Amino acid sequence: MVVKMRRRDSEEMLKQAFSVFDSEGQGWVSTDELRHVMKVLSEKMTDEEVEEMIRQADQDGDGSVNYEEFCRLMAGSKDD
Repeated sequence: MVVKMRRRDSEEMLKQAFSVFDSEGQGWVSTDELRHVMKVLSEKMTDEEVEEMIRQADQDGDGSVNYEEFCRLMAGSKDD
């Protein structure tokens, strides 16, 4: 029961975080927008680190990060 609640809370937090990036509600954010936000939020990241993170997140190579890709990116960042 507690695990389900935590998972639901985590999913809601991810949805809220994604909606900050996806302000127009398109279901995706451009890699340029993601790059800008990551640079603002994480001053310690180099341009190369941000580029690598985006390459890994944009798994279908379409130049945008959809919600599923965003969730994978955030799940991976917890492991670091």
